[in-house]
Amino acid sequence: MVPDPAVSDDAASEGTDAVAERPDRGRPEPVDDAAGDPVGDSTEDADGPTSGGSAPTDPVEARLDDALERVAHGATVSVPSILVQRGLTVAFTAVLTNGFAAGSYGVFAVARRLQQFLLHVALGFRSGLSRFLPNAESAAERDALVTVAGLLLGTVATLFGVGLFLGAPAITRIADQRPLFTTVLRVFALGLPATVWLFTATEVLRGLEEVVPLNLALRVGFPVAQLVAGVVGTVVYGDLVAVAVGVVAVSGLVALGATAWLVRERGLGLRVRSAVDEVTADGTTGSEDEGEDEHGRLDLREVWRRYVGYTIPLFVGGIATTIQRLGFYPLIALYLTDVAGGVFAVGMVVGSLVRLPLIGLNQFVPPVAAALHEDDHRAALARFYHVTSRLVLVGVVGLAIPVIVYRETVMSLFGPAFVPYAPLLVGFVLAQFGACAVGSVGILLMMTDNQRAYLVVNVLITLVLAVTAVPLTLRFGLPGLVASYVLMLTLNNGLEVAVLYHFERLQPFTWLHGKPLVAAVPLGVIAWSAKALLSGPAAPLVGVTVGLSAYAATLWVLGFTPAEHRLAGTLAERYRAVLARS
Repeated sequence: MVPDPAVSDDAASEGTDAVAERPDRGRPEPVDDAAGDPVGDSTEDADGPTSGGSAPTDPVEARLDDALERVAHGATVSVPSILVQRGLTVAFTAVLTNGFAAGSYGVFAVARRLQQFLLHVALGFRSGLSRFLPNAESAAERDALVTVAGLLLGTVATLFGVGLFLGAPAITRIADQRPLFTTVLRVFALGLPATVWLFTATEVLRGLEEVVPLNLALRVGFPVAQLVAGVVGTVVYGDLVAVAVGVVAVSGLVALGATAWLVRERGLGLRVRSAVDEVTADGTTGSEDEGEDEHGRLDLREVWRRYVGYTIPLFVGGIATTIQRLGFYPLIALYLTDVAGGVFAVGMVVGSLVRLPLIGLNQFVPPVAAALHEDDHRAALARFYHVTSRLVLVGVVGLAIPVIVYRETVMSLFGPAFVPYAPLLVGFVLAQFGACAVGSVGILLMMTDNQRAYLVVNVLITLVLAVTAVPLTLRFGLPGLVASYVLMLTLNNGLEVAVLYHFERLQPFTWLHGKPLVAAVPLGVIAWSAKALLSGPAAPLVGVTVGLSAYAATLWVLGFTPAEHRLAGTLAERYRAVLARS
């Protein structure tokens, strides 16, 4: 789903010798049976007896291996930093929940989520960076794309920040909040442009596949600085406003550092003029491509047209998706208590830990999927979706079951006030499990130029949410709100899969997806048994350690595909070479 939304007239009709013409691309596209196989994994096993480290001769297999290596390398480097990020985020939340009353933390959480509501809407203009940067023909086109995106995002962020600052007193009155809410909300309103700047800079790093700088900035630098701001604001000042000021300040500082790195190491600059001759490596003056005229000169107006045309549906759709993700906080402000806001925020933080495998893999799925789509590698893209979604499922199952079994222990980390709400944590985990099970469906919709279909899907789901969430919240309180959250994510991802299959004949599932579900049985049995037989810290320690060991052993017995063996061998060889050089 991480995460955003010219639908092609071609539905990739099947046939062994069929050739479909995509009206929006203007060139023939081969259509293969593999891309249309809804349940089987015949192409997955078609690589036969190939050994784990040998290179495939099939060009589809070669493209698949290259795409998987790029994404898996990004995930391998990213997952440890994401673990650090999640741990630091949990620590930041725990500092605030233990340093302030649950109601006071709820004020902070709701105010920040209202800022994030506008943040995510503004970031609808960001996704074009991952779509177009991997295919930029020159440094001038790259700079032009970043300039266009920066101007759009900066303008929208400033307008939203001013509006939120001026509207803060009215929002406080409508939500019947205390004066502290107005002050914290205004701090976050002033910091909105800095926060958008941070996410824009990191998206440029993602589009350029700069793995290490991306993780240092977004996954390590910002959460560390945020935790420091939280500790100082809580321990030294004992003031939530000081915490909010610190969070906003470190957003701008990390954004400045990421931008400085791009300028120094990648020569990134602003591009505000069109008539600039581009000299390529062979001494010629550019190529006649989108964004360049027949003389090889960059046409900035064409870049603007392409970028805005692509991102406008994503920006509009971002309103719908943001309502889905964060629209629950206005309902909390209107109908529930500050404590409910804190509980919901904690549930979202813990639930996001289950999402870790998808987040790690998604770090570089956008540029890789965009390149496969741009070059019409349909079979490789279909196989890529099968393998990545299965790898995500393996990780998600291993994380979800321990969190569900030991939910009381997990919630106790945030203070005793949150333990009675532990049953609600099951809902957050199941919602994320359903979202992760379908893999990178939202990204694939965007990277295959189906952003308008993405918009329609999310508007429809938002209407369903508006109809169901309010009565469920009024009738059942916080449990009803959590039920709405589960319903929203389930419907959203299910419908996105159906739409992606309709237009692109891409879907995530194969029969091999059943292996992690089978392996989940011993994991669940061992975890529950340890909880019943042991007490204290020994129960989760033994249950998780032995349970995950049994889970891994079961997966090993069930076996892995040749593509997965080749991926493991390639990554191992890559990192051995790195260690040898160092």
